[in-house]
Amino acid sequence: MRSHTVTRMLAAAVATGLLLGVTPAYAFSDITDKGQAAIIQSLQDKGLIQGVTADKFAPNAKLTNAQAVQLIVDAIGLDAAKKKTDAPGWFVSVPQTAWYVPALKTALERGVTIDGTWNANANPTRQQFAKLLYLGLLQKGNYAKVSKYTPIADAKQIASKNRVAVEYLLLTKIATLDGKKNFRPTNAITRMEAAQMIYAAERMVNKSYASSGTATVTYKVENVDPEFNKVTLTRTNLPGNGYGLKIRRVDFVSDSEAVVIYEAIDPKPGSANIVYPATAVVYVPVVYDVTVKAQ
Repeated sequence: MRSHTVTRMLAAAVATGLLLGVTPAYAFSDITDKGQAAIIQSLQDKGLIQGVTADKFAPNAKLTNAQAVQLIVDAIGLDAAKKKTDAPGWFVSVPQTAWYVPALKTALERGVTIDGTWNANANPTRQQFAKLLYLGLLQKGNYAKVSKYTPIADAKQIASKNRVAVEYLLLTKIATLDGKKNFRPTNAITRMEAAQMIYAAERMVNKSYASSGTATVTYKVENVDPEFNKVTLTRTNLPGNGYGLKIRRVDFVSDSEAVVIYEAIDPKPGSANIVYPATAVVYVPVVYDVTVKAQ
């Protein structure tokens, strides 16, 4: 999934203090919040982030455009497109040997639009990062569309071209508002803020839940009409005939959360030739954020 070698990544990280790369597992002394520490640990274990030193993550430091593109491409798992989009005119001025070029080319080829003259070392705002992340997610699947709008106190500061992206990330809980209902769209996004969004986005793209034994179930949410999302569950590691999947129920645990409960079906003795569906579908109103859980 990664487009360059670990050696190059580590070399670039030493030279520029990048957020991105593969590092050994360790705790950062400048992150004291348990929730943030858990997020950083998860992303670090997957080789998506690293600190600026062995002991410091610099959570409040600003992200760069180069780091943003690399992080999104790696976390979402974008790869080269079969039908490539032409590169914008400004791409010819980008040093072709730069560490971030493979990820930048992949993003552009997959249709992730980057407006204007791109500066690798400039700092994207929160709304600009939201737009890039939103476009990246669209390349991976037909996720739920924006069907309702969130009251945002500083909505007037969000550029019209970025509004749908911000609303989408809020709807899917990839992004959140602060205590005063502000998104702070014109603020430069920090390393911790980017990590939090990427953590949620990566989970949405790569969701899988294990039931008893070795059964693994993945799911995706697709918007099918203004009222309902289609939730498709797939059992991905069928060991043979007679193994399948059933949806038992949907629990509406709050006004905005729904949990789809499933059961992995294994063959009974002497019935291995019975075929059970490996996928199951349920429809959930669009107002609910969907998660999936084994019975």
